[in-house]
Amino acid sequence: MAERDHRMDINVNTPLRKWIQDEAKEKALEDQKKGADKIIPSKKKFLLRKTTVAYGIIELLRYSKILSKCHNLTTARLCTAKECNVDNFVVHLFSQNERTGSAEQAQWNDVRGVSMISPALSAQIAEPLFLSTINDEPMQMGMYLEVHFTPPLPDNSLDHGNGRTSNSKDCHLFGVLLYELCTGICPFPAESMGNNTLGGISQKEPKKKKATVRYDKKKGKSYSTLQTKPYTPLQELGLPSSLSLLVQNLIDGHDAYPSLDPVSSDIHLLNNDPDCFLFDIEDSAVPVQGSNSMQLQIKKGKLYGREKQVSLITDAFCRVSSGKSEAFFIGGYSGSGKTMLVQSLTARVDSSGGYVLTQKVDQMSKERPLIDVLSAFDNLCLLIRDRNSPRELQKVTKKIMHDFESDFTVLARLLPNISALFPQHDMKKTKDTSIERVMNLQNVCHTLQRFMRIVSSSQTPVMLFLDDLQWAGSTSLELIQALLSDTRGSSCFFFVGSYRDNEVHDGHPIFDLMSNLDSRGVISTEEHLCGLNQSDLNMMISESVCVFPRLCKTLSDIISEKTEGSPYFALEFLRSLVDSRLLKYSLRERRWIWDENKIRSENITDNVLYLLSAKMTSLPENTQLALKVVSCFGIKVDESIVGYLSSTPQYSDFRDWLDQAINEGCIQKHENKYKFVHDKVREAAYNLIADGNKSQFHYDIGILLYSTSKGQDLGGALFQLVDQINHGIPSLIQPRMQIDIAELNFSAGRKAMDLSDFETAYSYLNNAFPLLPENHWSSHYDFSLRLFLLRAKSTYLCGNIEEAYDSLKEIIENGRCIEDTLDAYYLHVTILHACEEREEAYTICCEVLSQLKEKIPDSVDIKDLTPMIQETGGMLARMSDADLLGMKETDNSSLRFTLKFYTLLCCISYFSRSNMLPFACCRMAHLTLEHGVCEDSVLGLVIYCGFICQSTKQASVIREMGRVGKVIMNLLKRFDSSAIMPYVYHFYYGYMSTHTVPLQLCTYNLRVGFKVAISSGKYAYVAFLNSIHIVRTALLSGQNLSTLLKETDYYLQVMTQFRNKITMPYLSAYRETISLLIDKGESLGSQNKMAGHDGNAMTSNAVNAERCNETIYFNHVLQSFWLGHSQRCNYYSKKILEIQSLGSHNRLMILFYAALNAVRAKNNNKNGSKLATAKILYEAISALRSSAELAPLNFSNKAYLLEAEMLSFERKHQEATYSYAAAINSSCSSGCVHEHGLACELAGYHYKKIGEAVTALDCFQKSKQCYTQWGCQMKVEFITQQIENMSI
Repeated sequence: MAERDHRMDINVNTPLRKWIQDEAKEKALEDQKKGADKIIPSKKKFLLRKTTVAYGIIELLRYSKILSKCHNLTTARLCTAKECNVDNFVVHLFSQNERTGSAEQAQWNDVRGVSMISPALSAQIAEPLFLSTINDEPMQMGMYLEVHFTPPLPDNSLDHGNGRTSNSKDCHLFGVLLYELCTGICPFPAESMGNNTLGGISQKEPKKKKATVRYDKKKGKSYSTLQTKPYTPLQELGLPSSLSLLVQNLIDGHDAYPSLDPVSSDIHLLNNDPDCFLFDIEDSAVPVQGSNSMQLQIKKGKLYGREKQVSLITDAFCRVSSGKSEAFFIGGYSGSGKTMLVQSLTARVDSSGGYVLTQKVDQMSKERPLIDVLSAFDNLCLLIRDRNSPRELQKVTKKIMHDFESDFTVLARLLPNISALFPQHDMKKTKDTSIERVMNLQNVCHTLQRFMRIVSSSQTPVMLFLDDLQWAGSTSLELIQALLSDTRGSSCFFFVGSYRDNEVHDGHPIFDLMSNLDSRGVISTEEHLCGLNQSDLNMMISESVCVFPRLCKTLSDIISEKTEGSPYFALEFLRSLVDSRLLKYSLRERRWIWDENKIRSENITDNVLYLLSAKMTSLPENTQLALKVVSCFGIKVDESIVGYLSSTPQYSDFRDWLDQAINEGCIQKHENKYKFVHDKVREAAYNLIADGNKSQFHYDIGILLYSTSKGQDLGGALFQLVDQINHGIPSLIQPRMQIDIAELNFSAGRKAMDLSDFETAYSYLNNAFPLLPENHWSSHYDFSLRLFLLRAKSTYLCGNIEEAYDSLKEIIENGRCIEDTLDAYYLHVTILHACEEREEAYTICCEVLSQLKEKIPDSVDIKDLTPMIQETGGMLARMSDADLLGMKETDNSSLRFTLKFYTLLCCISYFSRSNMLPFACCRMAHLTLEHGVCEDSVLGLVIYCGFICQSTKQASVIREMGRVGKVIMNLLKRFDSSAIMPYVYHFYYGYMSTHTVPLQLCTYNLRVGFKVAISSGKYAYVAFLNSIHIVRTALLSGQNLSTLLKETDYYLQVMTQFRNKITMPYLSAYRETISLLIDKGESLGSQNKMAGHDGNAMTSNAVNAERCNETIYFNHVLQSFWLGHSQRCNYYSKKILEIQSLGSHNRLMILFYAALNAVRAKNNNKNGSKLATAKILYEAISALRSSAELAPLNFSNKAYLLEAEMLSFERKHQEATYSYAAAINSSCSSGCVHEHGLACELAGYHYKKIGEAVTALDCFQKSKQCYTQWGCQMKVEFITQQIENMSI
């Protein structure tokens, strides 16, 4: 009907009386042709056609009343018998070729409209266009109808239509007409106009009075009565009870209908939802398996009275679909409809191409908060696989692999189902007990942020619904906060959280999340659901008992008083009335009946838990036992648990018991889980267990599962098993079982650590400690080592540093040899380093290396290390590429630990004892070349090469280190590189490759190193070292300044989250430079405040004063050069060149800018020394030419530009012209847009000086374009002024 023309088809119209006759004939023919199973659908079709016509007629009658009132009449006139007569109406139908389905048969929706002959009015009946276009699927019977009148209503009709326009007399006349419409006969002969037959089919009026036999239960005998009505009720003629009651109320009056308005509403309900209000329940209801009683027609999934909230949550999702992340919080009592409100949105999310993730925070599993949230994102991988075509899936997987190429195992560890997207990928297993594999919360957050940036977008938004947030912990909510407030990506993430607002206190993490989101500018909406108002509750009850709302209002009022309008509690109360026979289905009247007075007088509890518990206690004992068992696992239980229980003699019929619980409506099975239909049902089932027996009941289930599944891989069911047993710690556990249970908790803790849920791991591991015997270090030595070490890791990751130290101290004091304590020492030093306790970390590191037979000097002078450095260089020089790649992998565990502690020593020395760095990396290289290679060897060799490149000026040495470094990077592929890759990338691309490969490539790989470091857990602080090099190389390679500023602020924000202060000052200095270049620092203030840092923090780190000064002076040189402050540039250039440890690449860049500045200063100040300027130029050109041999894209354009400046300075204009052209072409090839602009600018000055104004203007315009592309508004304005000053 949605596609049909809404104009009247005047060729298909039939007088109402003839149409009634035709309907009777066609129904009789169809009943003859069809079998018994087809008669009811046919009956429904003809009923619905008649009620559709009835709706058109009553709307015409109401319309005529409004028109009469509009025509200067004081009140609406009454209907006349002639006007409200069958012969006064015409039915308009769709033609055969317009019909849906078979064109040979009439359809239920064939009625197009109705016309009134006198007065001449027409009503077109149609489904609204906005509804008809929603769904193209075949329609079920019934739809929402609208009428459109001809002629249309006058403009003032609404004013005249206010108030009642009809009375009970009009209702009586319409009732008579409706009776005749349904039966073909008039209930009163005088009003039938003599027509008692339809098309030759006898339709004689039944006898007016007849005996009716009744049975009196109290007297126990039958009696007969005479029917007093002058007409036969429609119900006795086989028509539905609802229609019969409606007609009876209309004809008999008694103020059942005071006007036509409520009649119209009831008839509209008949058409809108015929299965509920028109057809008898016996014809519409789906029988429940195993039940002979009639069931309430509760509409599962229908939301009542929440139109405002549906609009709010829909609007929020639409904003997310436009490219923003947002949160929506729903508070309310249990049973208020929070979950159903969210479910009203899921179909829209699916249809828009989005993904819906749903997870319930279970009270029984609240000890493992992060695992549940990660499980939801793990399921997202499966949704992506199932919802995308092969081509779309290939695009997604390509993006994921591109971003996670170097640390894919980290992502796979968090989201095991990622393997479903990469069936051909070899998933590498991570070692359970390796300290390199630990991930703290920040690591988890940043890994998921990266993943969400890829898979969520405006085309594929991701919605996460967490139900029952009152059980959520701070860890899971911090993860949600990180995803919502990710300032780096363009992910479209919609978080919806519901909670019971009567079960949360002021300090609950939910409110911290709301506050934090608000402070970060993330839009969040809070909505609280109260009970339904009486009107909405009445509609819900009305549809449940299939009775018009006006007839069940008194019943709804009682239920509203008892349940305070809670939708779920109201329906449970309604069910309890059925169970107590206070609400029952009458087969004689074919509808639900009740007695309000009896319901009010009965002492029925308003406690829903009592109602549910009372129902459960009436169930068979085995069904009750099944409900008790499932309730112990929370809102749901896995199929695997059911399988283990079913394999025991005690629960061999457990599946059958569960099926009985499903039939009773307590549980439902979804995929591979059994789930309670509602929290309160689970609560009632759990209350079946006496409070004093709950711990024992849990423990018995757990021990039974353990005995059945011992030695098997339980997967995720391990947590559920251990949770049951832990209810018995320690009182119920027998001494002989204590170590077994401790081992189980250790296994659960280790699995939680593998899933990066360290809080859950901490909880399980703590449960193991009370079960250890006093002499556990002697009786269970190996288990004690493993338990204390894993506990130390989990406590550290939870932020309990002192508790972690206590566990490590236990290992160190009770370890039988140094080898048994190395893991503890390693973790101890790692924690100290992360906490910036570097002196203590350095001391312990040296002590451990001494115990490993290494001689560590108390102090080192760089001059004393020269022989050692040269010897190492000679050893590497004598090895070919093949020799280096072919080094055997060592299997010496002691050597591996020695190299690990040297790696730690390098990390610590980088910040506090820089002179020890060359000693440590040389020693690592010697050990590797003598005994074999491992992953830490790679790091040592790369540190050595990077150190040499930074400390030498000889191109030949840099070239050799570049060769070795390139081979070592290939050697890295032999190992799982995500563990050490960030540090390797830091030294290789931050210190070595700037001399050999394009800066843009260095920047790219440093970004890869940052992402891996920030996600992997180990070397997280290296991420911040990489971020400094990223910003530096990006700035020097000419990346767009505005983009770079945003990236820098992101790094500063991450540093703040990780509480990393030591590297923040370095990045702040580069940020200041970028801001000055953009707009002379106007954007600096607000962003600094946002990032939570200031430039003065540079002086807070005295240990790194020299390195800090190098960064400060380097940025001051850049700032003063580009701002045109020649004296300041000269001053800071001299200051930085005086630093002994100045890095070689920084030195080259300073020479370049100092030489350009010297020429500019000389041109501006004629009294300067030409000799000094020439000396600076020659020195810089010599250094840059040498470096250009190794990396032409990085240095050639700089050498050409300095040559051009020198030639122009020496007035060799022709040669200068060639050099400027070479500098411009070379800088264009290198992709350094800022240096391209600089070359054009300086060439412009040169051409202007020699009088070639047109060429100079062209150079200035190209320079302006380059500076615009760079995002340097300050230089754009400056060059614009130069162009305006030229007189051409």
